[in-house]
Amino acid sequence: MSDYFKNSILIKNIERSSDKRGNIISIVNTKINNVSIIICNKNSIRSNHYHIKDWHYMFVLEGKINYFYKKNQNSNKVFYRVVKKNQNIFTPPKEIHATHFPVKTTLLVCSKNKRNQKIYEIDTKRVNFINKNNLNYFLKNSEKL
Repeated sequence: MSDYFKNSILIKNIERSSDKRGNIISIVNTKINNVSIIICNKNSIRSNHYHIKDWHYMFVLEGKINYFYKKNQNSNKVFYRVVKKNQNIFTPPKEIHATHFPVKTTLLVCSKNKRNQKIYEIDTKRVNFINKNNLNYFLKNSEKL
């Protein structure tokens, strides 16, 4: 596995062409098996899991994400970044991640695996990470990138 798939990183979108009709911007340039649109209500928390083999890109169409992650369950170091409209973040396999949405947010999510419930649940391991009780602590005390 390349280093590209080992870290949660903001992905640089590539403008492929631009002319009087408009622009074409590539946001994912690898083989995927699912594209989903996820609408997240203001102040909701999602994720709180990791994937064994799956990975995904999350492109923010509207709103923003407070994205929290740590390398594994044994790690005490929590990282945090804000992902804004038109930004794209990659989540690699085995990375524990949680998402908080301070405003209503719409995401385009592109995943390696198919997204039927059975396949998703087999590959997804739930963890108790970010919740309404500890959110403010992690917003203030995580290493912001």
